[in-house]
Amino acid sequence: MLLITRRTGEAIVINGTIEVKVLEVKSGRVKLGFEYPQGNSVFRGELFAKIQEENKAAALSATPDSSLLGEVVRNLHLPVKGSGNPAPAPTTSKDAGNDPTNNHGTGKPNDQ
Repeated sequence: MLLITRRTGEAIVINGTIEVKVLEVKSGRVKLGFEYPQGNSVFRGELFAKIQEENKAAALSATPDSSLLGEVVRNLHLPVKGSGNPAPAPTTSKDAGNDPTNNHGTGKPNDQ
């Protein structure tokens, strides 16, 4: 851990993009100001620890949906062994010509 002593009004810079400035020291408390690039997050230590615990608990309690995994695998366009070409896309009832928006590669809907 790096220890740095600063007085009110003094700052430190982290990675050239984050500035931490001592705004006030009073009654055993330190008020800090942070300037950092948009898109970064700054959390109090105790809040960050709680977020980490909740994320871990949520990840452990989530049960994977095996039917969803099967759907993803079925929709993968993997190469056919030895051909170097992708496997044909799986067909559905929508591909059978029942869908008026299916243009069969013509660029025009069926009703035109």
